[in-house]
Amino acid sequence: MTLRAVIGPLDPAQRAEQVQGRIEALPPEDFGDAVHAEPAQVGRLRGWLILVRDDIIVGILPEDLDPESGRTVEETARDGVERLREVFQARAEQQRLPLLLRGIGFALGATLVYALLLLAVVRIKARVEQRLRSSAQRSRWRIFGVQIRPLLGAIERYAIKFAALAIALMGGYLWLTFVLVQFPYTEPWGTGLGAYLSDLLADLATGIVEGIPGVLTVLIVFFLTRLLVSSIDAFFKAVEEGRLQPSWIETGTIDATRRLTVAVIWIFALTVAYPYIPGSDTAAFKGVSVFVGLMISLGSAGFINQIMSGLVIVYARAFGVGDYVRLGKTEGLVSHVGLLSTKVVTRQQEEVTLPNAVVVGHRLTNFSRRAESKGAVARAKLSIGYDTPWRQVHALLNLAASRTPGIRKEPRPVVLQLALADFYVEYELQVRLERVEDRIRNLSDLNAQILDVFNEYGVQIMSPHFNRQPEQAVVVENGHWHTPPAADPADGEGHP
Repeated sequence: MTLRAVIGPLDPAQRAEQVQGRIEALPPEDFGDAVHAEPAQVGRLRGWLILVRDDIIVGILPEDLDPESGRTVEETARDGVERLREVFQARAEQQRLPLLLRGIGFALGATLVYALLLLAVVRIKARVEQRLRSSAQRSRWRIFGVQIRPLLGAIERYAIKFAALAIALMGGYLWLTFVLVQFPYTEPWGTGLGAYLSDLLADLATGIVEGIPGVLTVLIVFFLTRLLVSSIDAFFKAVEEGRLQPSWIETGTIDATRRLTVAVIWIFALTVAYPYIPGSDTAAFKGVSVFVGLMISLGSAGFINQIMSGLVIVYARAFGVGDYVRLGKTEGLVSHVGLLSTKVVTRQQEEVTLPNAVVVGHRLTNFSRRAESKGAVARAKLSIGYDTPWRQVHALLNLAASRTPGIRKEPRPVVLQLALADFYVEYELQVRLERVEDRIRNLSDLNAQILDVFNEYGVQIMSPHFNRQPEQAVVVENGHWHTPPAADPADGEGHP
């Protein structure tokens, strides 16, 4: 009972202290009908009194009531009478020796059962942990080459500890409830603990029953989506194997199209199933959803940019795995094309990872795209003076190309005059390579053969620039081609 009114010099706290003292001063017996309530008026104070026989226990005024409760002073007084009778009855029964012995016996029995439960939990926990350690020593689980058994072992150990602690706490709660109920004076507390537990279990059961339709709906959406995704996977697999040949799918985009389609379907399924997830309308679930959405919004700007760039690369079909390309300053063989990055293996056997946004933003040269039928094009440029006939330069360059390994005979090499400069003519030799991945090595060999051929026929190469025509041609005579430490291939040593 809550007291709120001030009577004379006594505030509510002092009044409550006096009421407690009067109750404790009464002898431990069951007063029964001796506890009663009756209206009373003292001066201008009007209310109800709760009495034991003729002794006043407490006076209740209208000012003591909660205005929002809607109860009257009489109803409050009669409720107080019933509570006092229960207290006096419990206090009187508490003094009966047989009842106390019975309560103590049941309490000791419950304590023994709880102790055995704790002992069993400790032993079972130790045995399970021992088996897990033995299993961890025998098993070697790996995912993508990473040993995951230590991680799983740690999760299992924490799960076992949590389960053991939960069982111990639940057993302690039930033990305390049972012991309190055995004694009349503490029975209300035990009853309250039991009521709380029963209400909690009832709420959980009600929530489970009410959530069954939503769970069934989510499962139906999941299975239908899984069936649709399986059908789509089968369709794209048939396209990849050549059993189906739809005109609207390019060969190089099959895998990307499949992944994109499956992702869109799962996102749509999650959107449909979300309202039917049990608890999705609660404040906690909405708070978590807002938090996840905020994190995705803050962290996905660059991520989405990389994915969109990856889709541009895939569907533009600018290059693919196995193509020899130049991306900005990086030149090499493409080893991986993903939604986030592209990997290129250079001629130094270095793997360079380029974000797709960087790839899209730089100039791309694909040496392999037109090399399948006619071979990749390689170019060598040089400058020759005006005193050398251009037909001779053409013949020398074609001769150098014919001596170079790794260059195709057909289509034949092409020589172009690119510019008529102030002091020289700029020529370009275009050849077709057998293997595009050997492009740098073939160019090196071609340049070496050009030097040999022009030196052999005494034709001066005019690069770098010169200021005046020299008195004699600047060439290396044949006898000096293998000046030490260079070895003559005729002797069976060294590089030509």
